[in-house]
Amino acid sequence: MTASPHIARLAWTICVVLCVSSESAARREGLRLALLANTTLTCNDGSPAGFYFRRGSNSQHWVVYLEGGGYCWDAASCGARWRRRPGLMSSTRWPRARRAPALLSADPAANPLWHSSNHVLLPYCSSDMWAGTRLASTNGSFTFAGRLIVRSVLADLLRLGLAGRLLLVGSSAGGAGVMLNADAIRRVLRPHGVRVAAIADSGWFLDRPAKGRRSFSTDAVARLGHSYWRGSPPSSCVREFSAKPWLCYFGYRLYPHIRTPLFVFQYLFDSAQLTAEGVRAPRTRAQWDDVHQTGTALRSSLKTVRSTFAPACIAHGALARPEWLAINVSGVPLPRAISCWERRLERGTRERARCAPRRLVERCSWPQCNGSCPRLRDPRTGEEVALAALLQSFGLDVRGAAAAMGLDARQLARMSRAELLPLLAPHT
Repeated sequence: MTASPHIARLAWTICVVLCVSSESAARREGLRLALLANTTLTCNDGSPAGFYFRRGSNSQHWVVYLEGGGYCWDAASCGARWRRRPGLMSSTRWPRARRAPALLSADPAANPLWHSSNHVLLPYCSSDMWAGTRLASTNGSFTFAGRLIVRSVLADLLRLGLAGRLLLVGSSAGGAGVMLNADAIRRVLRPHGVRVAAIADSGWFLDRPAKGRRSFSTDAVARLGHSYWRGSPPSSCVREFSAKPWLCYFGYRLYPHIRTPLFVFQYLFDSAQLTAEGVRAPRTRAQWDDVHQTGTALRSSLKTVRSTFAPACIAHGALARPEWLAINVSGVPLPRAISCWERRLERGTRERARCAPRRLVERCSWPQCNGSCPRLRDPRTGEEVALAALLQSFGLDVRGAAAAMGLDARQLARMSRAELLPLLAPHT
């Protein structure tokens, strides 16, 4: 049964009062839940949509984070998602408070860039890459309202005092959602004097063909999802791909149409992209060749991106994880690269000489050749894969490399990651 508008607004007001309690309480309790004032917008199962909020000391800077978590694209895949991951389709088990992910932490040690900002987390329960506008599906089972939920959250945030600059950030499907929604958000907030910038973390998917026995290619999944969700990508992109509007869900096709300042973080060997292509747990040379081809394609697709950070790692998602502080490209840590990008937005080109390059793309083409990559583990055992064994399976002549460095091959194989990477750098 749907709640009356009066009761729904009262519930929303109570949630807001809880959200804007003292800063010390917010730090102690984490992000607080507020349900949307617009009760017609729901999660997939019809349960209320909402967001988590914490007011920071910097009233002029807001970080809004779109969560990821994959998606479904037809009745069968959505039914399977409901059976396996109902928490990504419903708010019925949302807690009243949530611990903040790294980029929304109020701890300066965990979040040196935005610890004092106002923090907003949009939990993902629409399964549509934040692009859907279907309020009732054709079979009456699921709703897909991701794009509308984002717009409604903005309206609620304006009532909470949204001002200054809004940084829209998202990971995985949330990263794709950032690119799909950034310009629309900028247009909505411009009359209110709010400036918008965006960071897409690991949402730069490619429409490459599937390998092996995988039944659906990424292109086919996007086509089905676009129709099933009643998706609404940016209109300028849809005009370019009028015969295939679902191509606008792929970052490199959408990017030329995005006017909002955008920073793209993307692992060159993104594990979600590899999985989407049917490349799983590579162990043979042929499988590693597939990994290398995907990396080459991702690297090529980023050539036109003005501000990007692309380490040569097999991983997926960074900004919500503690390791975002350590990962670097060419010795430049990710937080410094983002900080320089933000300063350029505020001050223009005067920061150019004193700051990190706009484009930081790993020069090495070997997976995991970056010493700051998250550790790669064997999916069968959970143990970390030795770097020498990893590179050997990918085709590196370990004996030849050892001879060139004046080492015994067995000695090289026993070396730790920290010892091996600097030695192998000239060979990779």
